[in-house]
Amino acid sequence: MNKVKTNNNRQLPRNKNHACRMTTNLLSSSLLGLLLFTAAPVLAQTSPASELQPTAPVSAAEQRFNEMAQALRELNFEATLVRSTGNRLEPMTWLHGNYEDGPEVELIVMLNGPDRRIVRLGDDTSYYFQPMDDSYTLRSDVTYGLLPAAFYQNFAALKPHYQVSAAERGVRITGRETKFLRVLSRDNDRYHYGLWIDNESGMLLKMQMTTPQGEVLEQLQLTTFVEREAIPISLSDLRGIQRPPRLHEIRNRVAPQFGAKPTYLPAGFELLRSNHRYLAATRLPTDHFLYSDGLTEVSVYVTESEAQSLPELGIQGPESIYNTNLQNYAVTVVGKLPLATLQRIAENMALVSE
Repeated sequence: MNKVKTNNNRQLPRNKNHACRMTTNLLSSSLLGLLLFTAAPVLAQTSPASELQPTAPVSAAEQRFNEMAQALRELNFEATLVRSTGNRLEPMTWLHGNYEDGPEVELIVMLNGPDRRIVRLGDDTSYYFQPMDDSYTLRSDVTYGLLPAAFYQNFAALKPHYQVSAAERGVRITGRETKFLRVLSRDNDRYHYGLWIDNESGMLLKMQMTTPQGEVLEQLQLTTFVEREAIPISLSDLRGIQRPPRLHEIRNRVAPQFGAKPTYLPAGFELLRSNHRYLAATRLPTDHFLYSDGLTEVSVYVTESEAQSLPELGIQGPESIYNTNLQNYAVTVVGKLPLATLQRIAENMALVSE
């Protein structure tokens, strides 16, 4: 994890354990309590790859990306995989299929820790936790938290701000030959991605998210992959399960209340939602702004600095975080972006009359 200095040369906290602990507390209240609750606009109504036909000729690398997007939508398969983030390993099972009458169905089961499951039926995705009181359903046609939503669409949607290149061959993954794609940001304000795609099926078998300098921050790799001719049997009766309440039915949106808002975002980031709410864990009143460039998201949280009482800090990782103070407000920026980008966002906030 990298430390940064602010523009006025104030050194951020040197006590790494303290900073990590404070960051963990904030992430548990803001990311899990807010970011999941506001992710629906990013994921909802993502058009299938087959419906997004580019108007201009595409390169071989773009075509390979588009085939991967189509495979993620259309294949019937059973897989196991491991997601690694730093020293943390998350094994899970992943099943996907298409009913004969059209709708997609997907099941993801986390194999470590508390029982957590994700079920997607068409445009509804349900997140099941223990206790069940924390479970909810989003209107979303991709499964948030597994892969970027943009991986389910043709590359044309990303082309203004990313470029893709292909190698002749990739390494073998789970005993299968692959081709390697690299998705690079057109600037250094975003992370890059490495993709290993199965030659035969077009399925994504491995993904790495890296900094512009090449440091691997997060990796997802399938350990087994079995393609089926029909929908996996385990998915055949999921239509009858009880679904938790829709999130928008239990959360009322209120406009931002504080006098600060972002004025800088990297090119291509658009505002998807802004609202005011109380953080689930701390009950702090907070303004939240959610932005996306189609591949990644960034959240900006604004609250009263006296109530938050966090130190000024910056930590780079798969989910980077930067926290600073602006007059009477604490500004916290969280997202899958380099720390320098989050710092620039946080330090370019506009104070407006209340």
